[in-house]
Amino acid sequence: MIKQLAMMAIAAGILAVTSMQPSYAQYVDNSGGSAGTATTEQLARCDQLKISRNQCTDNTILAAERVQSAKETTYGNNPDGSGTPYFRGIETFGVIGILGAVFGSVAGTFYVMGRRAKQVSA
Repeated sequence: MIKQLAMMAIAAGILAVTSMQPSYAQYVDNSGGSAGTATTEQLARCDQLKISRNQCTDNTILAAERVQSAKETTYGNNPDGSGTPYFRGIETFGVIGILGAVFGSVAGTFYVMGRRAKQVSA
């Protein structure tokens, strides 16, 4: 009985190993070249953007173009940022004051209620 179980286990193992197909992944970009190769258009654009040829990919080109676009836009050179003031104006400080008063009063109420509670011995 044990001999038959061992033979079946060995046969199942051999069957599992031999029926498994290896994966040969081929990464191909849209231009038909394999990964790691750049097209002549990409290489020309990398030369314009001063990207080294061994790092010339679609991602590095897009990242460099994004940085260049941010430098050229009106808010890329604006010292105030994108034009969204966070702590400017009386409205912001008014809201902060109201929120501080509400949460402070709740915290103070809990503190006072905790100090008034009588301790019960266990």
